[in-house]
Amino acid sequence: MKLIACYRNQGFEQVADEVMSFFDRRSDLHRSGIAFEGFSESNIEPAKVSTDISLVEIDRSDPEAFGLSKLVLRGVKGALDVYLKERPLLLDCSPEKSLFISPIFNLQRYAPGEGFKRWHCDWTISDEETEPVNRVLAWILYCNDVDSAGTEFYWQAHHEPAERGKLVIFPAGISHIHRGRVSNCQTKTIATGWINAGLRDSYLSRLSSF
Repeated sequence: MKLIACYRNQGFEQVADEVMSFFDRRSDLHRSGIAFEGFSESNIEPAKVSTDISLVEIDRSDPEAFGLSKLVLRGVKGALDVYLKERPLLLDCSPEKSLFISPIFNLQRYAPGEGFKRWHCDWTISDEETEPVNRVLAWILYCNDVDSAGTEFYWQAHHEPAERGKLVIFPAGISHIHRGRVSNCQTKTIATGWINAGLRDSYLSRLSSF
């Protein structure tokens, strides 16, 4: 539990409101959520059912999306600074003694009955732009109040309620297997992404080659 940290303030509430407004307004960016592509056979329930928007904080081609991305990740950076200050050993033991927030992240909306229903962790060895093998931490910003449909952590026997403007940071690895709790009557919207080991500049250099 000492590695699941929650941060709340008026600034995060304002960011949450901006995410909600952007998601409602930008239906042109909506796409079906995907996860665990190998589990999409017709006889197996999808791991995740949602509507997503993917954002890239370094992409200036859409000024509105770029502005929101900068706003969200600025808030995550503030929370991460506090998280690491409270846990200096984590940074000291990280490769290159450096962590950075991935500039690629998602906005996700779960309609009633939808959710990330499969137990999972955010560390994988798949080959994609976000370099999931290097993930150390994950973060979630809850953008509206759905107390009964937050995030369940398996080993910790803990449910983190979805509360507007609450940012949660937790380990990405198998020590913190989790899933979304499903509401059958309310819609939940979150922003979520990852914090990787290594140097941001080195990552951006690799990203340019994808």
